[in-house]
Amino acid sequence: MNSTRPLVIAAGLILGAQLAFAQDMSRYRAYALESSLDAVVAASGARAADAKTLHERPATIQQLEWRAPYVDSRSTLADPVREISFTFYNDALYQVIVNYDRDRTEGLTNSDIVESLSTAYGVPTLASSRTRTSPPAEVFPDSIVLARWEDADSSLTLVRGSYTPEFQLILVSKPLSARARSAVREAIRLDAIEAPRREAEQRKKEAGDASAARDKTRIANKAAFRP
Repeated sequence: MNSTRPLVIAAGLILGAQLAFAQDMSRYRAYALESSLDAVVAASGARAADAKTLHERPATIQQLEWRAPYVDSRSTLADPVREISFTFYNDALYQVIVNYDRDRTEGLTNSDIVESLSTAYGVPTLASSRTRTSPPAEVFPDSIVLARWEDADSSLTLVRGSYTPEFQLILVSKPLSARARSAVREAIRLDAIEAPRREAEQRKKEAGDASAARDKTRIANKAAFRP
């Protein structure tokens, strides 16, 4: 492998992080916490139609996935970000999960990535803590926390999986995340309560559709029948 490649990739990480403005904990690159779905779509080039509504009450929780366009793997100037997951609480961005491409971070150490991010976010408040995160579902299982940056309103955590060389970066709005977690718990509770009624309504609808289909077939066959 070209010995200069890790240095080029590290430079790419630094450049990308610098777009976030030095030590601004409220954003990652062009994506600012509390932005609307439309604003993130405009900044990322993703399609609004790809947004998924995970819950509708007591609050609207939506998720948007962005994947990097294909670039020849031999290019050393390609963006190391493979995909980003954006999650919204009532149309306000509260969580950003960045997955870095394994090939484009090959050869980089944990310290290399932490150093690159520190260029934008300053000295981490937590470094090299081999503890599990309390993560959303998208975070690697049994994640190892490599570093964390935070202020009163936001936290940024760099992790990697215990069994994978891939890196993840998680940016969270503390107040919005707390409200979102509470809303998701309530949505799950309501879903469990309403499940029997919804199942009964679905069975009734299916029975009605089947009966209507039989009647339609009967009418058509009766009109065409000749003894």
